Amino acid sequence: MTSSEYSAVFLAEDRRQPAIIGMAVVTTLSLVVVLVRLYARGYLIRELGWDDLTIVIAQIVSWIVLGLSVVVFHYGSGQHLAALMKNPETLVHMYKWLVGAQLVYMFNLWLCRISGITFYARLNQMPRFILYLRMSFAFVTVVFVAQTLIVALQCVPLAALWGGEEGKCMGSVTVFISTSVLTIVCDLLVLLLPMHIVFSLQAKLARKLALALVLCVGVFAVVTSILRMISMIVALQHPDDATWYFSVVMAWSTAEISAAIIALSLPALRALFGFWNRNRSTNHSSSNETTTIGLQFIPRSRQQPILDGDDGHDGHDTHDGHAEHDTHETTFDVD
Repeated sequence: MTSSEYSAVFLAEDRRQPAIIGMAVVTTLSLVVVLVRLYARGYLIRELGWDDLTIVIAQIVSWIVLGLSVVVFHYGSGQHLAALMKNPETLVHMYKWLVGAQLVYMFNLWLCRISGITFYARLNQMPRFILYLRMSFAFVTVVFVAQTLIVALQCVPLAALWGGEEGKCMGSVTVFISTSVLTIVCDLLVLLLPMHIVFSLQAKLARKLALALVLCVGVFAVVTSILRMISMIVALQHPDDATWYFSVVMAWSTAEISAAIIALSLPALRALFGFWNRNRSTNHSSSNETTTIGLQFIPRSRQQPILDGDDGHDGHDTHDGHAEHDTHETTFDVD
């Protein structure tokens, strides 16, 4: 059907402004969380690590994703396809920028996963667990490469995607569903990795479950990944108006990245409150009292492998006559 067969009201409908505002809000929120994380880790605890570096890079790249998405919206995403048929050249530009946005989006998620894996390495340096982390790193990297190839080679030549040349294409269903499923699988993998840490501790079941809840806040990223895939299925069911429905997919893509960054930073924010609580507790307790801290507050210099059946103590007492070196019992608290 041509644009003349649609009403003027229908052709004038536009989703771009609310979508861009929503994407900017969630990206800004993740930036604020990362800045607070850097303050807690870099200034209060003074224990910045590779997980902090990768999350900072991920945050920077998320703004690039936002910028590319805005360009895609500029060229027509969020409007009805019929309204864009008067200027087919606009659709060509939209598809080109969309491919670029997809590639950077997948790189952004890979950075988030690497940040999560390196964070878990700070918590438990037991050789067997480090092996799990290395295998996980290899898996998510292979998936990232596979997703990149799927998008980059979805049409051969790629110009066939926007009708620039004749060629063969995988089809939108194959490309988008396969990459979305792989994304959810990787998110679930990173989400489940901390369970080995939690259940290797000697503690009551309620305490373990509470600690697991703290470490597994990444479930929010998994939820956004699922919602993104649902919105993508809806878009694929309306190929006659793909530009209108795919705007929702792009909004969920940005939300997914921001949710991952925030979820991976929340444990570090817990360290901020742990720092304040420890200082307050120190002022009102003797040097031999038990100090409770969160897993995320353990400085690298005091980390020990958490062995199966270990009670969480470092096993070394120091008595040198100075208050700051008196014996402290370390426990893991999630209250």
